[in-house]
Amino acid sequence: MAQALQVELIDFSSIRLAGNDLNPEIVTISRDDGFFLNTRFTSDFRIRKSIYDMMRKAQSALPENHYFMIYEAYRPLARQVELWNRVTALLKEKYPEAAAQEIRNLTETFVADPYNGIGSGHQACCAIDVSLCDHDGREYDMGTQCQEVNELSRTFCDGLPATARRHREILVGALEGAGLINYPPEWWHFSYGDHQWAHLAGKAEAFFGPLDI
Repeated sequence: MAQALQVELIDFSSIRLAGNDLNPEIVTISRDDGFFLNTRFTSDFRIRKSIYDMMRKAQSALPENHYFMIYEAYRPLARQVELWNRVTALLKEKYPEAAAQEIRNLTETFVADPYNGIGSGHQACCAIDVSLCDHDGREYDMGTQCQEVNELSRTFCDGLPATARRHREILVGALEGAGLINYPPEWWHFSYGDHQWAHLAGKAEAFFGPLDI
């Protein structure tokens, strides 16, 4: 199990949720602003305005003929539960000899636990799943599909083709340069202000928690 997929569980016990988050400013990601929207997973592209401003800033760091293709932004609880259950079932099928706790740990590497009171940055409306494409919307080779449960999904894993590695470097460089942080097991996932961001950034406080919008 450990050799097939690297488990990366995050302990959020030292991170507290700070601030008043009752009335966040929410906007919808727009094609008019130069983003490509992929509706494979969702048609809801709402995000916090502060995150959207970071994404627009990151656009200016992209090379010529490189654009952001957004797969997912806000994710309601029901969708988080559905994703958790789907990945759990997939991993059970892939590793039939694995113990229940091993499967749960692997699932949590790819999908935030919807039942722990913290949830995903997507539920907090401050995370995006994003790839790169050209001006016609043709996605560049990223090594795996977005949200693919695969050992090659880790952002800078061994065995990644040089072209895909370069595209991931462009994606990470642009978005992290604007203030978001990549979740290392998933090349496509970036966030700011949630518990995962706080852990990766070495912060003691998260700004944003799950929303029901």
